[in-house]
Amino acid sequence: MEQLREKLLDELKKAGVDVDGTVSRFMDNAEIYIKFLKRFPDEDRFTPVKEAAAEKDFDKLNQTAHKLKGVSANLGMTALSEAAHKIELKAKESSLDGIDGDMEAVEKLYNEVCRIIRGNT
Repeated sequence: MEQLREKLLDELKKAGVDVDGTVSRFMDNAEIYIKFLKRFPDEDRFTPVKEAAAEKDFDKLNQTAHKLKGVSANLGMTALSEAAHKIELKAKESSLDGIDGDMEAVEKLYNEVCRIIRGNT
C-alpha cells in the first residue's frame, strides 16, 4: 500500500502537480489527500465544460470551468486549474475566440491526471 501511494504521488509530481504543497494544506496527511484524489476522475468535471462550450452556453461554461478550476487548484493541479481559468475568463466575456486550443489543453491535462490516479489507486 505504501509503495502504491508513493508511486501515485511521485507520478503526479512528475506531471507537475504540487503534491508537497497540497499535502501540507491537508495538514501533512497524505492519506486524506489521496482520498480526495481518488474521487477526482469519478466526478467528471471536464465533460460539462466541453458540453457547455459546444452549446455556446456561456453561463454554464463559466460555472463548469470555475468548478474545474477550483477543484483542480485545491488538489494541487496548478496547470489544469490555470487552463480551466482561461476558459472561465472567455465565458465571462461571452467569447469562444481560441477556445478550441484552450479546451485541448484542459482535456490533455485532465486526462493525464485522471490516468495517473486511476492507474495507481
